Amino acid sequence: MKRICIAFLFTTISVLSFAQDKPTTHKKRKHKTTHIAKKTLPGWAIAHNYDATAHVYFPDYYTFYDPTRGGYLYWEKGKYVFTPALPPFLEKVDMNKSRVQILKNLSLDLHPERDYPHYMKLYPADHENNMVPVPIPGNPAQ
Repeated sequence: MKRICIAFLFTTISVLSFAQDKPTTHKKRKHKTTHIAKKTLPGWAIAHNYDATAHVYFPDYYTFYDPTRGGYLYWEKGKYVFTPALPPFLEKVDMNKSRVQILKNLSLDLHPERDYPHYMKLYPADHENNMVPVPIPGNPAQ
């Protein structure tokens, strides 16, 4: 009986060690990542209590900030264009003091510039700067 137990124990250990040495044949699963890379907030974000969870409209400049794309959309030569940096006409503007409208009711998947006539009426501009390119309602935003 003692020999049977020893033989059983030896066989069990051999099988276990063989199983550990055996290379695995199954493929490792790749998990889909669902997190979005954390983007740097614009410098004006803190002053406006902005957390990048919505589009922003700067009514006095007819400009949008899109956190999904990480940049600005402004009117130029008959259409809205995108730039990751501040548009040239905003470079000398104190964005911390500029008027903003955070568009919390708009999905981040949408493009606010496609409905700019609505935002122009809803949030009229209040500025003295004639250098700001003014979109013409009725023109298709591209």
